[in-house]
Amino acid sequence: MSRPWGIEIRGPDAAEFINRIFTFGFLKQPVGRTRYAAMTNEQGVVIDDGVSCRLANDHFYVTATTSGVGRVFQSMLQWNAQWRLDVDIANVTSAYAAVNIAGPLSRQVLEKVCTGVDLSAEALPYLELREGHIGEAPTRIMRTGFVGELSYELHVPSRYGEYLWDLLMEAGAELGIRPFGVEAQRLLRLEKGHVIIGQDTDGMSHPGEIGMSWAVNRKKPFFVGRRAVDILESQPAKRRLVAFQLPASSAQPLEGHLVLDGPDITGNVTSCEYSATLESIIGLAYANPDKSPAARLPSVSKVVQKSTPRSSSDLSTMPRTADRRCNHGDSTRGSCSQAHAALPPSSGPLRK
Repeated sequence: MSRPWGIEIRGPDAAEFINRIFTFGFLKQPVGRTRYAAMTNEQGVVIDDGVSCRLANDHFYVTATTSGVGRVFQSMLQWNAQWRLDVDIANVTSAYAAVNIAGPLSRQVLEKVCTGVDLSAEALPYLELREGHIGEAPTRIMRTGFVGELSYELHVPSRYGEYLWDLLMEAGAELGIRPFGVEAQRLLRLEKGHVIIGQDTDGMSHPGEIGMSWAVNRKKPFFVGRRAVDILESQPAKRRLVAFQLPASSAQPLEGHLVLDGPDITGNVTSCEYSATLESIIGLAYANPDKSPAARLPSVSKVVQKSTPRSSSDLSTMPRTADRRCNHGDSTRGSCSQAHAALPPSSGPLRK
């Protein structure tokens, strides 16, 4: 991950400030727990997302997207110039380095080098946060991730970044640890069904049409964009972001290709990859809401332009993962709803 793209908010009004900036509810967020944080603008458009980590009653650490952290930081400063809440807001992106270690054996690797934190599934469940040490590095250990595997994000002061990497690679050598990059991460998140803000959204995407109504707290009186979100979601839906799956022998749509219903343009492809695990082409696309009820995931049958079908040589270069079971009991082929691989897949089910 290198940089965690983080912002710290401290002060007596920190919880109130976070509660106004993001769509979810944060006033009662427990210390030591993380929470998904989506951000809308005054027009109700989703412009960024990340994770809110409550380190103390008056201290939050919030992550943002790579390209959006500067915009989020500036927006926070702009809004608080009006609100005058008692908080300090600091962009600490350059102050921290981060590594995401994920996979069925990730907990075993961390247990070799982590002190001061019980890493068991019972003591550190999904979405929890602890502060301890990885080797000599003071570390914020977040049980979150962007892929469908058991996953931890490790945030350390930037001077420990290279040290942390070397320590983890050494500790995981006998378990077959391997580096993984952005392309592998993006395929795994697509199998999981995780939306990327800025790729699967555009300048008109509101929470309801991208399946994020669950991330909007309807009980709190205000957040930035609340009135616009309410108006947009009270109107008939014009489109919906849906998942699709095509046979491996099909022409693979490219991102930006149009979805057609007869002669009518009904949407566009936002993400599309070949999944070796599912042995099919998978992706996300906007489609006519009348043809894509939330209860099912329709196929994209017609796409403007034709791509070249994959050859057998293309398929042979694709990474392949095994069936596994995540530690909350759901069977998964790389597509579970909770975070699970810089490590090879286990030969059997993933247990606590």
